[in-house]
Amino acid sequence: MIVVLYDDLAFSFSKVARLTIKGLNKIGYRLVSLNSVHTTYMIPRSGRVIVIGDTAWFGVSREHIKFIKQTEKLLLWTDTPVEPLWIAQYADSYCNTCHIVCHPYWYREYAKAGIPVHGWIPRQVDEDIVKQVLEKDREELCRDLWSKYGRYILTVGSDHTTGFSKPPRKGLDAYDAMCGEIKRRHDVNCLYVGSWSMRNAVKVSYHGGLSEYELLRLMRCAEVFVWASRSEGFGMPPVEAMSVGTIVVASAAPFNDHIYGIKFDIEDVEVSWCQAVMMPYRIFDYRLSELIDTVDYALSLPEDDKERIRELAIEHARKVFRTDIIAYALIEV
Repeated sequence: MIVVLYDDLAFSFSKVARLTIKGLNKIGYRLVSLNSVHTTYMIPRSGRVIVIGDTAWFGVSREHIKFIKQTEKLLLWTDTPVEPLWIAQYADSYCNTCHIVCHPYWYREYAKAGIPVHGWIPRQVDEDIVKQVLEKDREELCRDLWSKYGRYILTVGSDHTTGFSKPPRKGLDAYDAMCGEIKRRHDVNCLYVGSWSMRNAVKVSYHGGLSEYELLRLMRCAEVFVWASRSEGFGMPPVEAMSVGTIVVASAAPFNDHIYGIKFDIEDVEVSWCQAVMMPYRIFDYRLSELIDTVDYALSLPEDDKERIRELAIEHARKVFRTDIIAYALIEV
């Protein structure tokens, strides 16, 4: 039996847990249980456990440790934007587990900081919903959205609305400022899914407020998906956008290495305290002008060049981020 435990207080971990179950079912596993790590206290002794959540939180809370003696193997699959040198003070929390992270950059940084880590496996996207979106003609798929919003660019993500890092980790301030300038240069609007307050972008829904199909459709119909985040443990939205063939604009920070798209330079790397979580983030900052000019460039590309980027993004996502591929990797570990 396989037990998947996850931090159900975070929307992204809930999605990853659901997709992990889906992938395990696809490769033939039927005895799979899905539970919250916060409310589960006992598991079948013969079970193998996959625990999904934030690296730093598990270091501080040690919530996963109670399951170590109850199972033949515990796989801790984590990500976080928190500074690894700060996490290292809790290094003993990851002992006696198979600790896997989501990105090769953080794998290297954890190892350098002395945090026990044994490899990396990326997060996954729902290839079945992706297929439903891609099999429809784009003009037909998007007609109602374009009628309502016009041609648009998009970002997805939430950040702390008080006590956030400075500059804000998710870069939603930069996205909002960029939108004001881009709307002056191009006949496009800006849409947003998340919790941040925007002046220049239309909020379509709160994060988690759309079905997976509607979210991916919204991404598919965007001219460009803008990923302005300054720090991520992984970052699912740009991968989801890639999977449906949307051009992604993102910074050249190392946590974005898994993104196929158009990149802009970073300017500075710093550690910024986030009062909301009482932990420091590793922030990769950039100039707003770099973000604006790169979105401008992406929108100005000839249609043939845009289509080539879309096709390569779909191909990359299909090879790497499928639920069954990642399920095989988790079982192999």
